[in-house]
Amino acid sequence: MSRKSRWIVAAPLCALAVVAAVACNPGNGGPAATTTTAANSSAPPDEEYGEFYAEPAELAAVPVNDIAKSMRMNVTAMTVGKAVYLKNCASCHGDDLKGVAGAHVPDLTDAFWRFSGDDIETAGVKIYPSDVEWTVRYGIRSGHKRARGLEADMVAFDPQFRNAEDRAEFGDRRFLTDDEISDVAEYVLKLSGQEADAAKAARGDVLFHEGTKGNCYDCHEEDGTGDLPLGSTNLTRKDLFIYGSDRASILESINKGRHGVMPAFDGKLKPEEIKAVSVYVFARAEHER
Repeated sequence: MSRKSRWIVAAPLCALAVVAAVACNPGNGGPAATTTTAANSSAPPDEEYGEFYAEPAELAAVPVNDIAKSMRMNVTAMTVGKAVYLKNCASCHGDDLKGVAGAHVPDLTDAFWRFSGDDIETAGVKIYPSDVEWTVRYGIRSGHKRARGLEADMVAFDPQFRNAEDRAEFGDRRFLTDDEISDVAEYVLKLSGQEADAAKAARGDVLFHEGTKGNCYDCHEEDGTGDLPLGSTNLTRKDLFIYGSDRASILESINKGRHGVMPAFDGKLKPEEIKAVSVYVFARAEHER
């Protein structure tokens, strides 16, 4: 095997596809606050960087979409990106990128992403590595002004569980009674193809689409498939419910609200590491709905 073929391994060149979002290591710092080293045992020796293998530091100045299209840079990005991912993201998303049970994070290997991208021709439906980079760099509800998900906080319908921001906007007013919340949960079960009480689900359908009480459609759309720019859950796919799709979990989500956080990695990882892990995650995902 030639020197070149030893290192240009099966690192996908990242075909372009659907919408964008990635989540790494939500929480209060932990591994996310630690900068990784770029090289690992699978990287080529220093003397072999050059014509065929980009040095990790070279990635910093190159747009991430161009890195994904370059054999020379892509192979380096995949190597560096895997090391960065395992150190900073695997604690929540798992070594296999499918998510750790109880971490409430999305599967990064499927073809569904919670947030839309920046592609003007498809209104964000097609994803590029740069869309993943945005999420890695700025996070989800991280407190950064460029973070994703700022418009998709799910308010707690039980006022005692509202955070300060929701309390300032909605006060302590109840939108739905306990019985009405139960009806909406039953409708969500029906939407996701699960067994549900027909009478309760019918009442929940009305509340889901009623603009002054349930108002669920405002974020989840009329058909319940979710709003990609907002990052709201597709309620017709129970496999995408990151907090659980059973009746008790749905009731908890409605009552307590959901405000999942992913930290911003800007300033915590080197520029080349952010780009490399974005290429790596993008390449590991499926790219068809």
